[in-house]
Amino acid sequence: MSTPFTLIEGGLAGAVSLRAELRHPSSLREPEIEAWRSLMGRVLEPSVYADPDFALTMAQHLADGQTLALLMVWQEGLRTPTLRGVLPLRLPARQGLAGRAQLWRLPLAGTAEAAVDADHAAAVLRAALDHLRQSSLRLVDLHWPDLRPESGIAVALGAVAGSTGRRLAVADQAPPTTPPPVPVTPASGRTSLERVRDPVRLRDAVEHFLVLDARRGPGSLLGDPAAATAFRVVTRRFAHRRQAHVDLVRQDGEVVAAAIHLATGRHDTIWRQAGLHLAGLHLTDGPAVAPEPARVEAVVTVEAQGRAKAPRERTGLTRLLRLRA
Repeated sequence: MSTPFTLIEGGLAGAVSLRAELRHPSSLREPEIEAWRSLMGRVLEPSVYADPDFALTMAQHLADGQTLALLMVWQEGLRTPTLRGVLPLRLPARQGLAGRAQLWRLPLAGTAEAAVDADHAAAVLRAALDHLRQSSLRLVDLHWPDLRPESGIAVALGAVAGSTGRRLAVADQAPPTTPPPVPVTPASGRTSLERVRDPVRLRDAVEHFLVLDARRGPGSLLGDPAAATAFRVVTRRFAHRRQAHVDLVRQDGEVVAAAIHLATGRHDTIWRQAGLHLAGLHLTDGPAVAPEPARVEAVVTVEAQGRAKAPRERTGLTRLLRLRA
């Protein structure tokens, strides 16, 4: 089921004709996946976890019985439709009852991510909410966790809620809990760093990583066959695109630490690390990465519950945090 919309977004010349639809992840065909990959070059908030090679792999191997859907927003009126937004959603398990849709917190990523075109963010989010309202799913609201308060997505979500009369509730979000590192006795000897980029050699480097990760015991990737499979598939797909590499730290020839990188350049992301933490040795080319800012979670109603307000130039969630009841 798809819903057409014609929206006028501030700052744009003319109307933006959008069509939204809910799709099962396994139903996407290669042209649609390619449209998603193309969208990743135009997104408002770049994240490697919103990439189709990551999100679709998680949906295939780690859905764990959840009801998942992709809320896709297309722009019509061009030679071919252009994908402007993809929101991976977890839907209520019992479809006959009113419930809440939630932006899916992707396994092996730890955060909920969406791909939204930077030039059409407000129009995409409004089309997405309107489609959920008109669907037969009887959804009450949309839960959006893991928002950075000053991010472009947060600002656009606040603006859409205010301009359409939807109620938006915002709450602080507890930081993710990370298990303490397993103590490892460092080996004495010379330390070296090897960066593996070649797709063929990268497979062996990934297995080195998995062996180190297994020392964590419970919760390791090898302890969950589905997670280990998803991990291997993601690294293989990104390596095929030359968008992955593995850093291996050796002491006297033995691999004692490893880091998996996805994407390149300014979007380079350390996906996972395992093994010995070596003080003073950075597994990145640049300076140490600053700690992640605190995040918030938002709940926006699908139905408009109040009078719509004229859109403001900027509506931030930080202001809503201070004003919430």
